[in-house]
Amino acid sequence: MRKIGVVGVGNILFKDEGIGVFAVKYLQENYSFDPEVDLIDAGTLGFGLMNYLHEYDSIILVDTISVNDKPGSVYRLTPDQLSGLSSYHQTAHEVEVLQMLELTPLTGKMADTVIIGVVPKEINSSQIGLTEELEDKPFKTIIFQILKELERIGVKYKKTRDVPLKDVVMKHFGSYNGKLSGKRIGE
Repeated sequence: MRKIGVVGVGNILFKDEGIGVFAVKYLQENYSFDPEVDLIDAGTLGFGLMNYLHEYDSIILVDTISVNDKPGSVYRLTPDQLSGLSSYHQTAHEVEVLQMLELTPLTGKMADTVIIGVVPKEINSSQIGLTEELEDKPFKTIIFQILKELERIGVKYKKTRDVPLKDVVMKHFGSYNGKLSGKRIGE
Protein backbone atom coordinates (compact mmCIF):
# COMPACT_ATOMS: atom_id res chain seq x y z
CA MET A 1 0.00 0.00 0.00
CA ARG A 2 1.22 3.49 -0.82
CA LYS A 3 2.36 5.63 2.08
CA ILE A 4 0.92 9.15 1.85
CA GLY A 5 1.62 12.10 4.12
CA VAL A 6 0.59 15.71 4.51
CA VAL A 7 3.47 17.48 6.25
CA GLY A 8 2.84 20.84 7.91
CA VAL A 9 6.04 22.83 8.37
CA GLY A 10 6.58 26.05 10.32
CA ASN A 11 7.04 27.67 13.68
CA ILE A 12 3.65 28.16 15.37
CA LEU A 13 5.13 30.81 17.69
CA PHE A 14 5.52 33.34 14.86
CA LYS A 15 2.02 34.11 13.53
CA ASP A 16 1.62 33.11 9.85
CA GLU A 17 4.77 30.98 9.99
CA GLY A 18 2.64 28.28 11.66
CA ILE A 19 0.08 27.91 8.86
CA GLY A 20 1.41 24.54 7.69
CA VAL A 21 1.09 23.05 11.16
CA PHE A 22 -2.34 24.66 11.65
CA ALA A 23 -3.54 23.16 8.33
CA VAL A 24 -2.47 19.65 9.38
CA LYS A 25 -4.23 19.98 12.74
CA TYR A 26 -7.35 21.32 11.00
CA LEU A 27 -7.43 18.32 8.66
CA GLN A 28 -6.91 16.00 11.64
CA GLU A 29 -9.94 17.44 13.43
CA ASN A 30 -12.29 17.71 10.45
CA TYR A 31 -11.60 14.98 7.84
CA SER A 32 -11.20 11.26 7.35
CA PHE A 33 -9.26 9.72 4.46
CA ASP A 34 -9.32 6.49 2.46
CA PRO A 35 -6.73 5.16 2.12
CA GLU A 36 -5.22 6.45 5.35
CA VAL A 37 -3.14 9.62 5.18
CA ASP A 38 -0.55 10.51 7.81
CA LEU A 39 -1.03 14.10 8.97
CA ILE A 40 2.36 15.20 10.24
CA ASP A 41 3.18 18.24 12.36
CA ALA A 42 6.82 18.67 11.34
CA GLY A 43 7.24 22.07 12.99
CA THR A 44 10.75 23.28 12.25
CA LEU A 45 12.05 19.76 11.77
CA GLY A 46 14.91 20.67 9.43
CA PHE A 47 17.13 17.69 8.68
CA GLY A 48 14.51 15.25 10.03
CA LEU A 49 12.29 16.14 7.08
CA MET A 50 14.53 13.89 4.95
CA ASN A 51 13.18 10.81 6.76
CA TYR A 52 9.64 11.59 5.58
CA LEU A 53 10.83 12.34 2.05
CA HIS A 54 12.52 8.89 1.99
CA GLU A 55 9.83 6.84 3.72
CA TYR A 56 6.71 8.06 1.92
CA ASP A 57 5.53 7.54 -1.65
CA SER A 58 3.68 10.87 -1.78
CA ILE A 59 4.15 13.99 0.34
CA ILE A 60 2.17 17.20 0.33
CA LEU A 61 4.30 19.79 2.11
CA VAL A 62 2.43 22.82 3.51
CA ASP A 63 4.44 25.92 4.41
CA THR A 64 4.85 29.65 4.02
CA ILE A 65 6.84 30.84 1.04
CA SER A 66 8.76 34.09 0.90
CA VAL A 67 8.00 35.49 -2.53
CA ASN A 68 7.18 39.01 -3.58
CA ASP A 69 3.41 38.72 -3.79
CA LYS A 70 0.33 39.73 -1.83
CA PRO A 71 0.02 38.11 1.61
CA GLY A 72 -2.42 35.22 1.38
CA SER A 73 -1.43 34.26 -2.18
CA VAL A 74 -1.33 30.47 -2.43
CA TYR A 75 1.03 28.52 -4.70
CA ARG A 76 1.33 24.91 -5.82
CA LEU A 77 4.97 24.10 -6.52
CA THR A 78 7.17 21.13 -7.29
CA PRO A 79 10.55 20.86 -5.54
CA ASP A 80 12.29 22.04 -8.75
CA GLN A 81 10.03 25.08 -9.00
CA LEU A 82 10.66 25.90 -5.34
CA SER A 83 14.43 25.64 -5.87
CA GLY A 84 14.10 28.14 -8.71
CA LEU A 85 12.57 30.83 -6.49
CA SER A 86 15.51 33.04 -5.62
CA SER A 87 13.56 34.91 -2.92
CA TYR A 88 12.59 31.71 -1.07
CA HIS A 89 15.10 31.42 1.78
CA GLN A 90 13.96 34.17 4.11
CA THR A 91 13.62 32.08 7.27
CA ALA A 92 15.84 29.39 8.77
CA HIS A 93 13.26 26.67 8.24
CA GLU A 94 12.75 27.69 4.58
CA VAL A 95 16.47 27.19 4.01
CA GLU A 96 16.31 23.78 5.72
CA VAL A 97 13.24 22.68 3.72
CA LEU A 98 14.92 23.66 0.47
CA GLN A 99 18.14 21.87 1.45
CA MET A 100 16.23 18.69 2.28
CA LEU A 101 14.33 18.81 -1.02
CA GLU A 102 17.61 19.21 -2.89
CA LEU A 103 19.62 16.62 -0.88
CA THR A 104 17.08 13.81 -0.52
CA PRO A 105 17.21 12.62 -4.17
CA LEU A 106 21.01 12.32 -3.82
CA THR A 107 20.67 9.96 -0.85
CA GLY A 108 18.04 7.58 -2.20
CA LYS A 109 14.38 7.41 -3.16
CA MET A 110 12.34 10.57 -2.71
CA ALA A 111 8.58 10.84 -2.35
CA ASP A 112 6.53 12.38 -5.13
CA THR A 113 6.39 15.82 -3.47
CA VAL A 114 4.14 18.83 -3.98
CA ILE A 115 4.48 22.04 -1.99
CA ILE A 116 1.40 24.10 -1.10
CA GLY A 117 2.78 27.45 -0.03
CA VAL A 118 1.21 30.69 1.13
CA VAL A 119 2.75 34.14 1.25
CA PRO A 120 2.72 35.26 4.91
CA LYS A 121 1.83 38.71 6.21
CA GLU A 122 3.63 38.48 9.57
CA ILE A 123 6.32 36.00 10.64
CA ASN A 124 8.25 38.11 13.14
CA SER A 125 5.66 38.71 15.88
CA SER A 126 5.74 36.16 18.65
CA GLN A 127 2.13 35.01 18.88
CA ILE A 128 0.24 31.80 18.05
CA GLY A 129 -2.41 32.47 15.39
CA LEU A 130 -2.84 33.79 11.87
CA THR A 131 -3.15 37.36 10.64
CA GLU A 132 -6.51 38.41 9.17
CA GLU A 133 -4.91 38.31 5.71
CA LEU A 134 -4.42 34.54 5.97
CA GLU A 135 -7.22 33.53 8.29
CA ASP A 136 -10.23 33.15 6.02
CA LYS A 137 -9.98 32.76 2.24
CA PRO A 138 -6.27 31.84 2.01
CA PHE A 139 -6.61 29.20 4.73
CA LYS A 140 -9.67 27.72 2.99
CA THR A 141 -7.75 27.77 -0.31
CA ILE A 142 -4.87 25.86 1.28
CA ILE A 143 -7.24 23.19 2.64
CA PHE A 144 -8.96 22.96 -0.77
CA GLN A 145 -5.60 22.56 -2.54
CA ILE A 146 -4.44 19.85 -0.13
CA LEU A 147 -7.69 17.93 -0.69
CA LYS A 148 -7.34 18.40 -4.45
CA GLU A 149 -3.79 16.99 -4.34
CA LEU A 150 -4.96 14.04 -2.27
CA GLU A 151 -7.71 13.36 -4.83
CA ARG A 152 -5.11 13.55 -7.62
CA ILE A 153 -3.19 10.68 -6.04
CA GLY A 154 -6.30 8.58 -5.44
CA VAL A 155 -7.27 9.47 -1.86
CA LYS A 156 -10.93 9.88 -1.01
CA TYR A 157 -11.86 12.20 1.82
CA LYS A 158 -14.92 12.93 3.89
CA LYS A 159 -15.62 15.96 6.05
CA THR A 160 -16.57 14.51 9.42
CA ARG A 161 -16.78 17.66 11.56
CA ASP A 162 -16.75 21.43 11.17
CA VAL A 163 -14.41 22.61 13.92
CA PRO A 164 -13.30 26.21 13.15
CA LEU A 165 -9.59 26.94 12.75
CA LYS A 166 -9.45 29.07 15.92
CA ASP A 167 -10.92 26.23 18.00
CA VAL A 168 -8.50 23.71 16.48
CA VAL A 169 -5.49 25.89 17.31
CA MET A 170 -6.80 26.60 20.82
CA LYS A 171 -7.27 22.86 21.45
CA HIS A 172 -3.80 21.87 20.26
CA PHE A 173 -1.72 24.87 21.32
CA GLY A 174 -3.71 26.58 24.10
CA SER A 175 -3.84 30.05 22.54
CA TYR A 176 -5.01 31.92 19.47
CA ASN A 177 -4.02 35.53 18.79
CA GLY A 178 -3.58 36.29 22.47
CA LYS A 179 -6.69 34.51 23.70
CA LEU A 180 -5.85 31.66 26.06
CA SER A 181 -7.78 28.45 26.49
CA GLY A 182 -8.51 27.24 29.99
CA LYS A 183 -9.74 28.99 33.06
CA ARG A 184 -7.96 31.28 35.45
CA ILE A 185 -7.15 29.55 38.73
CA GLY A 186 -7.46 31.22 42.13
CA GLU A 187 -7.49 34.87 43.07
